[in-house]
Order: sequence, then structure tokens, then C-alpha cells
Amino acid sequence: MDQMARDFQDQAHFIFVYVREAHPDDNPEYPEHKSHEQKVQHARAMRDKHGTPRKILVDGLDGDVHRDYGGIPNMSWIIDHTGRVAYKAGWTIAPEIREAMEDVVRVRELKRVASENGTIFRTYYKETISALRSGRAAQ
Repeated sequence: MDQMARDFQDQAHFIFVYVREAHPDDNPEYPEHKSHEQKVQHARAMRDKHGTPRKILVDGLDGDVHRDYGGIPNMSWIIDHTGRVAYKAGWTIAPEIREAMEDVVRVRELKRVASENGTIFRTYYKETISALRSGRAAQ
């Protein structure tokens, strides 16, 4: 995801919403958050460790943002330049997200050109289902 954020840096904003530690019982260095300050410290440590170019937003201690966006552990969203949901997945699969980002950028450009030359351009909604095997997209 970090490489994708670099690749699209002039076309999109990438935001990582830090909601909670995925497996706090398995990592004594990053236990379950007991305070918002601790959560912010963990988010900073993650940023520093991975050198992510993505902006990191820290959810509240009670996880309001996480719940508002579905509450699923590893969700990914693409919100287009109009504020509409262009992509939503219950698991982060970078190649699929890259493909969706390319589509979003392509559609934005098609809309811009259509607007300039008076062409009617419509978008449409689609929904798909995919399979996971051990946290990766099944081939």
C-alpha cells in the first residue's frame, strides 16, 4: 500500500485509519490500548517503523470511525473526488486496490474530458465477491 501511495501521490490522497492493534495479545510491545495517548504513540511507532507516506489518522479509543466504516478488521475504501464510494473491500488486497485506483483515475479523466466537450458520461455501480486463502486473494 505504501508503494501505491507513492505511485499515485499526484493523483490521490492515501489515508491510513489506525483503529486498533490487530493482535494485541500476541505482541507485548503493542498491547490493547488503554488510553488515546497510548494509541497515538503506537500509531507514531508504526509510521516510524514502516516509513509510510500515507497520512495516519488515529481513531478514538472507542473505535467510532472503525464502526462507522463497517467494523471489519482489514477494510479498504476508495472515495472518489466527488465524495462517492468508488471501491470498498472487506480485506486489503493491494493488487485489487491498485486496479480499482487505476479505474478511479481513468473515470475521473473521462469525466473531465466529457465535461469539456459536452459529452454525456455516466458511471455505474458494480459489486463483486472474491475468495481469500490465508489472507491473500485466491488465484
